[in-house]
Amino acid sequence: MKLNFREFFMQKMTILFRPDDVEMTAKDFLSTYASYMREVGIVGKDPSGKTIYPSRTAPVDDKYTQFFEQWVALTNALSIDSSVGMDFYTDGWFARDPKYQSVSQKGTALTHQICPNREEFWQYGAEIVKELGAYPIDEILVFGTGYVREEFCFCDRCRKEFAPMVDQEPKRLVYDYIADNPEYLAKWHVWRTDKVMQGLRYLQDAARDVSEATHRSKPLRIAVEVLIDPESGLSEGGSKKYGYDYAKIGEITGNVLINLFPWSPTLPRRGTKEYNDLVESLYFTTEFKRRGGRASLFRWGVRTLEQFQEIKALGKDAGIDRFVVSFHYPADYSTRRESAIGNY
Repeated sequence: MKLNFREFFMQKMTILFRPDDVEMTAKDFLSTYASYMREVGIVGKDPSGKTIYPSRTAPVDDKYTQFFEQWVALTNALSIDSSVGMDFYTDGWFARDPKYQSVSQKGTALTHQICPNREEFWQYGAEIVKELGAYPIDEILVFGTGYVREEFCFCDRCRKEFAPMVDQEPKRLVYDYIADNPEYLAKWHVWRTDKVMQGLRYLQDAARDVSEATHRSKPLRIAVEVLIDPESGLSEGGSKKYGYDYAKIGEITGNVLINLFPWSPTLPRRGTKEYNDLVESLYFTTEFKRRGGRASLFRWGVRTLEQFQEIKALGKDAGIDRFVVSFHYPADYSTRRESAIGNY
C-alpha cells in the first residue's frame, strides 16, 4: 500500500523513517514535504549493528550515507526538529562475538542481543552517540535499552558477579534458583537495573560532552525506549523483566520513549479493562513530567491514520501529547519477539 505522507505529517506526529521508505532523494523528499513537518526522524543505526552514516566506530551500510548526510543537513537548514534512531543492545554485528552475547540459564546464546553488563559496549555506544551528535540533530532515539527478559543474562561475567550475592557458585547459578527466593529475586532485579542504568549514563555523558564540544544552543537529547506490553506485565512488569527504573531514567536523560505493545498486534479498545489497565500503567509519566521530563508514545508498523488515531486517543487519556511512529517493524522483529516471550 502506497502511503500518503502528507496526510501523516498533517497529524503532527514524528515519523521515524528508514531510507528505503523514501523512494526519492532526501532533497526531493524534503522539498516536497518540509512545509508539513514539525519534527521528523531517520534511522542512523539499525538492529543489524550497521550505521547508515559514515561511522568511524561501527560497520557502515554505505548505500545510504549520502542520503543521511543530505537529510540531516537539510532538516537543519529548514529548522525542522530532527531525531535519529539508534539501536543499542540490539546489535547483530557486535553480538556475533560470543563474549558479548546474552545467554540464557540453559546456555543458549542470542546472536542479536548484547549482554548489558559490558562496560566496553557502553563505551562503544557512547562513541556512536558522539558521532551522531556531531551532526546538527536534536535527539537520538535509543532502542533496545534493556535485557531480553527476566531470565537473562547468565553469561560467564554475569554469573561471576552475581553468584556471590546469593551464596551460590557461578557455574551452578540459574534463574530458577534465584526465582525461588524472594530476597534473591529482588537483588537480581536491582542488580540488573543498575547495569542498564550505568549503560544509559555512558550515553547521556557522551551526549553532554558532544553538546559542549560543538557549542550547541540546545543540548542533544537522548530518548530511552521502554517496552510496555501485556506479555511482560505492562510498566510494572516491564521494569523487572527488562531492567528499567523510570525515576532513574528521568534523572539520567529526562526523556522516555514508550514503545506500546511491541509484542501484541493491536491496542485494546477504549472502555475495556485492558485499555484501562494500559492507561493506568502509564501513570508513572505524570511524575516523570512533573520533574521536567518528556514522555512520548511510540509504535512500530503504523501504516494507517486509524492506527495513529488510536495512539492519539490513548495519549489524551494518559496525558501524553508527543507521538513517534515507524511505518515498519525492525528487520529482526520475529527473532526479537521470540526471545522476549519465548522459552530460551
